[in-house]
Amino acid sequence: MANCKPVGTPMSPSTKLSAFDSPSMNDPFLYQSVVGSLQYLLFTRLDLAFSVNRVYQYMHSPCLSHWQFVKRILRYLKQTLDYGLVLTPSSSPVLAAFSDAD
Repeated sequence: MANCKPVGTPMSPSTKLSAFDSPSMNDPFLYQSVVGSLQYLLFTRLDLAFSVNRVYQYMHSPCLSHWQFVKRILRYLKQTLDYGLVLTPSSSPVLAAFSDAD
């Protein structure tokens, strides 16, 4: 995936995933390890929450079409490597948040 073409969105909200739409993967461990790794990214990459949750629902029996969606998420990550939350230690117990909403 190092030389893949980046994409601007991880998944469309109207994307339909089904447990029976394609053949099962030969190596479900690969799917499970990549999706499990994506779960850890959710601590700092909240933009991935919807799409990772969708592919996580098929961890027990992944199909080739599910793997295609996981690869799309990885292509999105390549496009957005500099996105994320920066968590730094602080001696102050004050929580500050900022929003650009009107």
